[in-house]
Amino acid sequence: MGQKRFFDVSMTIGNGMISWPGDGPVKVERIRSMEDGERLNLSRLEMSAHTGTHVDAPAHFLKGGTGVDTVPLEILLGPAHLVHIKGVREIGKDHLKTSGIPPGTRRLLIGTDNGRLLARKDFEPDFSFLTPEGARYLVHLGIRLIGVDYLSIAQYGKGDEVHRELLGAKIVVVEGLDLRNVPPGPYRVIALPLKIEGCDGAPARVILEEQKAEKG
Repeated sequence: MGQKRFFDVSMTIGNGMISWPGDGPVKVERIRSMEDGERLNLSRLEMSAHTGTHVDAPAHFLKGGTGVDTVPLEILLGPAHLVHIKGVREIGKDHLKTSGIPPGTRRLLIGTDNGRLLARKDFEPDFSFLTPEGARYLVHLGIRLIGVDYLSIAQYGKGDEVHRELLGAKIVVVEGLDLRNVPPGPYRVIALPLKIEGCDGAPARVILEEQKAEKG
């Protein structure tokens, strides 16, 4: 009987990593160093709250929305299902309906062609994204958490409607997942953002624990 596998699907935060246009570069700076005679090493971080793998809070697109520190833990941890939707840039209702989402799924992860973009240092605006129609379909399905494999779930420069559809329905949005080496199927997801008071989002460490698919 084989052991369950764990997948760390978080992007590594570091200098020179990809960032959203206008957010500024990520800066990890060693401000105290043992090599310089200090008794310890100490680093300082400078980055957007939406750096790398991160969770969007309602406050990101909803006026008066709550911060990332209020996202319910029971949504951030639990059974999830990963589907692959390849060869599609605009993911709509029909693509989701034929992707193999099991009935009753509440946490959905979508792997697309975006994985090839994660290794690039420069931002790529032509990534695969969820359409407003697709967002409304996820609301209809009763999805509580949706995770995608690029820095935004929505089209570059046109993301307001999709985010408002999802966040307005209290769906947790996890962006920037690295799903390149993860096969589709059932998992247990652990997606824990930094607890930053009232913030519109926060970087997260996201882990998937492989689950056995039910037979029958």
